[in-house]
Amino acid sequence: MENTETYAIGIVGFGPKGFYGFERLIAYLSEHNIDRLIQVHIFNNTSFLASGDVYRTDQPEYLIMNYANRNINGWILQEPYAPATSTPDFVSWLTENRLANAAPEEYAPRAIVGKYLEDCYQLVLDQLPTNVRVVPHIGTVSNVFKRGEEYQVKYSEAESGKENSIQCNSLLFTTGHHTFTSQKNTTSKENSVDFIYPVEEKLKPINKDSLVAIKGFGLTAIDAILALTEGRQGVFKRKENGGFKYEPSGREPLKIYPFSRTGLPMVPRNGTLNSNAELHFFTDDLVRHLKKNKPVSFKCTILPLIKKEFYFAYYKVLFKNHGHQFYFDDDFTVIENQVQYFHEDFPECPVFNWEAIVDPFRDEPILSSIMLQYYLEFLIEEAKRGEDESPFLAAVSVWRKISPLFNELYSFGGLDAASQKEFDTYYFGLFNRLSYGPPVKNMEKMLALYKSGILDFSFVKSANISENTLNNNYTLQIKNARKTEINYYLNATISRAKEGEFKNELYQNLLKNGLVREFKNKLNTSYNPGCIEINKDGNAIDAKGRVDKNITFYGTPTEGITCDNDTLSRTKNNFASVWAKGVCTSILNKAGITEKYEREENVL
Repeated sequence: MENTETYAIGIVGFGPKGFYGFERLIAYLSEHNIDRLIQVHIFNNTSFLASGDVYRTDQPEYLIMNYANRNINGWILQEPYAPATSTPDFVSWLTENRLANAAPEEYAPRAIVGKYLEDCYQLVLDQLPTNVRVVPHIGTVSNVFKRGEEYQVKYSEAESGKENSIQCNSLLFTTGHHTFTSQKNTTSKENSVDFIYPVEEKLKPINKDSLVAIKGFGLTAIDAILALTEGRQGVFKRKENGGFKYEPSGREPLKIYPFSRTGLPMVPRNGTLNSNAELHFFTDDLVRHLKKNKPVSFKCTILPLIKKEFYFAYYKVLFKNHGHQFYFDDDFTVIENQVQYFHEDFPECPVFNWEAIVDPFRDEPILSSIMLQYYLEFLIEEAKRGEDESPFLAAVSVWRKISPLFNELYSFGGLDAASQKEFDTYYFGLFNRLSYGPPVKNMEKMLALYKSGILDFSFVKSANISENTLNNNYTLQIKNARKTEINYYLNATISRAKEGEFKNELYQNLLKNGLVREFKNKLNTSYNPGCIEINKDGNAIDAKGRVDKNITFYGTPTEGITCDNDTLSRTKNNFASVWAKGVCTSILNKAGITEKYEREENVL
């Protein structure tokens, strides 16, 4: 049924999640044989389409993934109609193109992953239906408001700063980490950096022999540290007995001081295939039961189950290492009795200790450099042993298996308000640190930099930084203890949804225009996690509580109402497929055709 009127679709933010939405859109447009003229407007801050800021292809090769090659695939294989199903997964693509080590357990440079994503995008472009036109807009979207049945998207062009607007019938927001950050720098000081990417540009002003403080000790902080060392022609050389030795170039800062709330580094990974050990306590059946009895208490109901899973995983490996079989029983006291008898036979083996695993230095107000050195060495050795040999690593890896099931309980206010706040502010970071750490190679580099004297752990815990107005520098200080002057201050934390801090200009305008409203968890008490409210299809809930099926959010913008979206996964919280089908429904309905895949009406 021919219709000459153009239907305009906007995708705001075009990193991996934006590409995933685009690919599903083209797939379902093709499947439904829609011949109406379609315009797809792509809005992105930079020209790195499909790769986005995180995987942009111009970044240095020492910035590598913390996600093994085997886990990366640009296509969703569980759904039909993909226009490019013959395109290989990442490992096959690497093998064919020979751009990096294609071993499934290896960690590729992020720039190479970006190249792969851009190739996937190009393949979809090469197979576009003749009635579909793609229009990229490189610039920043600052406002969206409704005009009749359409949406006016206001944006400023990246190069000229010129303001333009485009009318769209349907919108998908996949704005990534920018969702929770101000689009204007919060500091004007030349010796401070709010966001370190792209590292070569942002960190270029830092002089050699200067003193640098880095807030955070996670993946972003490691990127910053490597950019100031390896990125300045320093060299890491493998030693015969393992580990690295760092050979400085002379262009590095004199000292780099990381500091964070806990002072703890992330637990590194070695890339080997995850253990196939099943969950025994945090099961599908249990999740189904709990979902029927919302709200759920995290501390009273969920955390005890997580601790049991950690406990069982720990002892399963420890028993195996000593030639014993560890048996599961529904009665946990039976499991504990096995452990008791085991330790009587092997008193030298370390007993499982939850507190020691999650924070071995909780009772230490200040950490010494030598304490952190020993802890780094411990983490590196455990990571090299892997989940099948290290009881510690087997335990902390359990969260990766629990996470998808936990997401089902967490999403859309599944936890009571106090529980969600506690998880968001403490346990989310804790489990990320334990389970989603860097490749072990990067942690070996941190140890080498510490031993070279460049990386300094003197202020890693309990430190605060303040401006020194006398000389425009900073002071890094542990209260009632040591302090040092700082020449440059880097914020190496990544913004996420946070109570009372919804600062992004675009999302503030969506709120003001009534197109969205903030999500509030009102179960038992009240908690506002600092994110927008959506329904279970990812559709916006407007200021009056109505579902707007023409506005959908996917990926990071849904953080706080769903959980753990910072991943290349195509299946986790997959609102892209629902959105693409919904767009096809709208187009066909506008043409007077009844959609054969009619979706259920959303009831708020």
